[in-house]
Amino acid sequence: MTLPQGWPEGLNTRKIIIRLWKALYGLKQAPRLWHDDINGFVLSLGFTQSSADPNLYLRSVGILILLHVDDISMSCANAATKAVIEAKPKLSEIYRITNLGPAHQFLSIEIYGNNIGTGISLG
Repeated sequence: MTLPQGWPEGLNTRKIIIRLWKALYGLKQAPRLWHDDINGFVLSLGFTQSSADPNLYLRSVGILILLHVDDISMSCANAATKAVIEAKPKLSEIYRITNLGPAHQFLSIEIYGNNIGTGISLG
């Protein structure tokens, strides 16, 4: 590793130690720092972390959030649609999000919704 541009000449020796204050994407610690950050934010929105899976967050109105690496999947009961509409802007204030519509596949598992929107099948 070399010192960034702008450092005075002569300081680029092996005796200098530089501490990185920011997590870099691709380092082994980056996923943990990402999870710590999003975990705190999702909990502040009123979600509770599942005891069965630390990447699953539940809200009493019927919303589920599932984290996988740097992706977020959100699911809700029909009665919780208003709560989801309120939660999405809060997420987008802090994180760049894209609504990709209903899920068709997750972790190589096909997801099939029925025609009336009341259930799913996994294949």
